[in-house]
Amino acid sequence: MADTLDSQAGAFAQLLKLSGDPDAAFRSAVALADGLFPHQIEGVAFLVGRRRAILADDMGLGKTRQSIVSLRHLAPGGPRLVVCPAWVKRNWAREIAVVAADSSVLVIEGTGPVSPAAEWIVINYDILGRHAENLLRVPWAALVFDEAHYLKNHNSERSKLARQLTLAAAAATPGLAVQLLTGTPLTSRPRDLFVLLQLAAHPLGRSFLSFAKRYCAAEKGEYGWKTGGASNVEELTVQLHGVMLRRSKDDVLALPPKLRTWLPVAVAPGTGARAIKKVFELLAGKDTRPSQSRDVELRRRGKLLAFLVEARQALAVAKVTSTLDFVKGAIDQGEKVIVFSCFDDPIQKLAGELSSTAVVVTGKTPGPMRQPLVDRFQTDPEVRVFIANIIAGGTGLNLTAATQVVFNDLDWVPTNHWQAEDRAYRIGQDRPVQVHRLVAEGTLEDRIAALLETKRELADAVIGSGEGWIAELSDAELAELVSLRAAS
Repeated sequence: MADTLDSQAGAFAQLLKLSGDPDAAFRSAVALADGLFPHQIEGVAFLVGRRRAILADDMGLGKTRQSIVSLRHLAPGGPRLVVCPAWVKRNWAREIAVVAADSSVLVIEGTGPVSPAAEWIVINYDILGRHAENLLRVPWAALVFDEAHYLKNHNSERSKLARQLTLAAAAATPGLAVQLLTGTPLTSRPRDLFVLLQLAAHPLGRSFLSFAKRYCAAEKGEYGWKTGGASNVEELTVQLHGVMLRRSKDDVLALPPKLRTWLPVAVAPGTGARAIKKVFELLAGKDTRPSQSRDVELRRRGKLLAFLVEARQALAVAKVTSTLDFVKGAIDQGEKVIVFSCFDDPIQKLAGELSSTAVVVTGKTPGPMRQPLVDRFQTDPEVRVFIANIIAGGTGLNLTAATQVVFNDLDWVPTNHWQAEDRAYRIGQDRPVQVHRLVAEGTLEDRIAALLETKRELADAVIGSGEGWIAELSDAELAELVSLRAAS
């Protein structure tokens, strides 16, 4: 392993060009490469080797991590601005904390203030306009546009704001670093690339009409230019070599075939709070007299568990928007997705939004109908999503067309997660499977996630006991489970 790290770090040492002490250059290179997979090291080297670049790896290859690592070298003092969809803001903050624990991070919510004193500012596309005036005044050292395909319409307001930000920052910071991250294949619709090339300061980004005539098979129609086609694609691919790096999972993923990640998301303050308050009231009002009958205690415990389920259901519904954004992003990148939930409301909301692109299996789905729904998902290119109750759809089905598995909400039982994941990861699956569990930050789900992830002995006990372990927790343990002080 040490030999491998040494050889990988050598590439960084050439790029860092630290003068005076070759040993210092090598130590810096090793520090950059530490903890990265080989394809990520290559990606960081690509980003470090240029001030502006497009990283277009498949989803799940760690574009966020590569960007953070490279910008610690390219823009060591900050401030750095990250613009991304709302559902990945928390993930950026989490990744920055992992890679650069000593860095200050500000995640902008709503109309909150923008403080250039933070080394990293993270904001979502939807509220960019609200803060444009303040953001344009900051001398950014680096700009990152994550899920950069959100900018593909060069006439959209968000694309115009991105260009304004980049121009203003470049005027204030001559060595400005600009990174555009996207997992969406772009060359099938070359016009979607134009804004990215503009922001990357590529010569092809100077004139949209010239670009469209050459690479979009542009034709003058009755109502203007038609630019939805593609032409000279091989030439365009060559032109992109110096500014864009794209790797597929099949080409470079040197990882286990099934990868699990936690995806933190924000929900409205107070979601599930009523039910949690009832749990605390029941815990505080326990009758400890010897005359307390077992039946009374069992009823009390039943109410406790019912309120916990109510809180989980409220959180599950609140996360549907984030889940939908993630799923649509995966669909845009050519992936098929399985979405699991423990509750019917989120399933129906997702099904309503995704319409004919999804099939649904719940406990109410008749047995004879389930296999035809599976077959549609497996074979129909128009059906991109399989939405299922974690119990009804989590066992006995072969869903190897999927490469992404998303848990909208968390089950109490780890084995239910594992069995559900394996609908995609089983005999016949020849591609890596990535599992994403959405966690509502600062809520009961933080505690559930911690139990599922870190308390292995408890998880082992659950294998044979189902949800019984929850009922067996003491009042003190239940109070700890629902306490949000450490997670808020």
